[in-house]
Amino acid sequence: MTRTMKPFAHIRRMLPLVALTTAAVTATITTSAQTASGLAPAVEQRIRMNTSSAVNANWTFRFGGPYYSHLFIDKIYAKSDPIIPCQSVFDVQIAARLGFKFIEANVHATATPGKYIVMHGVRGCLGDQVTDLDGNSAADVVIRQTPFDTLMSKYRYRSRYAKYRTHITSMEEFLLECRRNNIAPMISHVDEEQVRIIRSIMGENFILYWGTREEFSGPILEYHTYKSIRQIVDRCKYMGAPYLYCMGNVRDFTDEQLRTIAREVHNVGCYVGYAGCYEPPQNNQKLLDMGFDFSASGWDINEIDNGNLCNLTADLRFDDFRTDGTEREAVLCLDAGQSVAPGVELPSEFLSGGSLHVRFEGKIRVEMGDYIHTEFASDGERSMWWSSYFIEQAPTFRITAVEPTRIINMTYKASKM
Repeated sequence: MTRTMKPFAHIRRMLPLVALTTAAVTATITTSAQTASGLAPAVEQRIRMNTSSAVNANWTFRFGGPYYSHLFIDKIYAKSDPIIPCQSVFDVQIAARLGFKFIEANVHATATPGKYIVMHGVRGCLGDQVTDLDGNSAADVVIRQTPFDTLMSKYRYRSRYAKYRTHITSMEEFLLECRRNNIAPMISHVDEEQVRIIRSIMGENFILYWGTREEFSGPILEYHTYKSIRQIVDRCKYMGAPYLYCMGNVRDFTDEQLRTIAREVHNVGCYVGYAGCYEPPQNNQKLLDMGFDFSASGWDINEIDNGNLCNLTADLRFDDFRTDGTEREAVLCLDAGQSVAPGVELPSEFLSGGSLHVRFEGKIRVEMGDYIHTEFASDGERSMWWSSYFIEQAPTFRITAVEPTRIINMTYKASKM
C-alpha cells in the first residue's frame, strides 16, 4: 500500500511549541524506485532527516534515545509511594523540566458526553492511583460509567505530599498544561469529539496514539505485540508515514531479527521503538545500538549537554572521580569489588538528572538513582550511556567492578532541573 507522507506542517502551525521545517518529512513512500545514491527515496529521506544538522533544525529531539515521557508509570500501583501523580498536570510540568518534548496521555471517556479524563487506569477503572475523599480504595470505579463531575469531585490522587492530592486531571487541563510548558501530547484516541477538542487546544501539534488516517494525517503511534517481522512491516505499510511502531514484545525476537525489524521499518519510511518503561536498563543500550529510534521512557531521560551541578570528565585523567582502583597509563584499573564515583559531593534536589558515559572493558555494576542497579559487560570498543532522573535525591552514581575491569574514559553530567 502506497501513501504520500504528509509534511509535519501541522506542527509548524503552533510554533514555538515545536519547530519543524517543511523539509523535515516530505516524501512519497516507495520501495522500488531508486535515487541517484542507489537508495530508495524513503530511506534517503530518513537518513537526510537524521544527520546532525538536519536533526538539530527539524526535530525537537534526536532519535536514538528516550522519546516521550511515560514517567511515574511504576507509581500507579497500590504498594507504591508516589510523589508526582502519573499523567497529571504535575507530570506534564516534570516532563517539560526534564527536557521531554512529548508526553503520553491515556484518555478515558466518562459517562458525561464530551468530557474526558487523563490517567493510565486499569482495564477501564480508576485503579490504585486515586482514592475517595476519605482515603478508601477507588480501584474498581468504572470510568466510562461515572459522570465527569463525580470523578472530579469525589476522588483525588494518592501522593506523599498534600500539595499533589488534587482532583483527577481532565483532558482539557492536561492539554492546556502542555501548551503552557511547551510540550506536546502523545495522546490516545477515543472518538471524533475527543479529537475535535484536542485540535481546538493543540491545533495539529500532537501525536495520535491509535486512530485512523481518515481522522488524522499527522504522526500516529501504535503499540503492538505482533509475532512476526512481516506483520510489523505490513502494519507500517498499511498505516503509512508518518508512523511510529512501538514494540511491546522485543523479548520474543532474536537480536538478528530485531536488527531486521529496524531495517525493514526504516525501508518503508517509518520509525520503530520499544516500551522502555517496561524494559530493564541493559536492554535500552542494546536496542538503540540495533537501530531502534526511540524509547517510551519510564525512567531514562535525554542527554544532558551542560550540567549545572557538575561536568566531570576522565578523557585524559581520572582526577574528577574518587576510586580505590589504580590508574595506569591514563586507564583506570579496577579489581573485582573496587569502585569509582564522582569526586564531588552533590546536593540533594527535588528534581535533577544525571547522564553517564563510560567506555570500559570488563564487567561492572552501575548504581544510579532508583532505577539503575544493573550489571553490564563490554569489550571496550564503544561507550555505554545511562541517564535517569532523581527526585529528592543527590544525582550521583557508583560503578563497581564485578570482575577485573579497565575503564578507558568516562564523563558524568548532572543538572538541577
